[in-house]
Amino acid sequence: MVMGMLKCLVLAGCGMWCVTAIAADQSANIPDVYLSSALSKQPDETRGQKLYQQHCLQCHQVGAVGLPSENIPALAGQQYEYLVKQVVDFLDQERTHVVMHQQLMQSGLNNATSIADVVGYVANLPSSAISQQGSGTQLAQGKLIYEGFCASCHGRLAEGNADWWVPNLRGQHYGYLLEQMRRMARAQRANVSDDLHRMFTSYADTEFEAVADYLARWSMK
Repeated sequence: MVMGMLKCLVLAGCGMWCVTAIAADQSANIPDVYLSSALSKQPDETRGQKLYQQHCLQCHQVGAVGLPSENIPALAGQQYEYLVKQVVDFLDQERTHVVMHQQLMQSGLNNATSIADVVGYVANLPSSAISQQGSGTQLAQGKLIYEGFCASCHGRLAEGNADWWVPNLRGQHYGYLLEQMRRMARAQRANVSDDLHRMFTSYADTEFEAVADYLARWSMK
């Protein structure tokens, strides 16, 4: 009982810590000119749709709903600013994924205008009502952890925060969420703060499973 109460107190305190850590990390990583350029463009969603169909459809699927069997995330309805930053990070290899880097470089999606166009198209697509989900046996625990640790940054409804490039998490595929949390615990996501990496090491894999399943059952919008 005492351990349970301590766990809850730690989780409750993590929310405020998370805000401070992200704010500090931002001050040390001011957006570069390339990211600023992409964010300053007015998206042409018609052109973005064509680019998506030519270069992104095979992996992210029709409607940008992702491919759970390959741990490819749903993009439809995601925060525009967050997606722009992820594309730039993949190009700069601040976020590592060989296929994504090569695809972006070789397809011509390596300039500010194209990034804004394709992301503008994807971000305004309706999210899928169906996502890959877990077993459903740990949802109460997932809710407790999310509300105590994650909600202060990702929002009470997991809607994300455009100003901080914090993603919308609701309705994302279970397997993808689980993989990303595991990568953060192993310090394999270079585009998030070291403090967040360290924080993730304090959680057990069953807790990651609980949070991922809890979030996967929410509608993206």
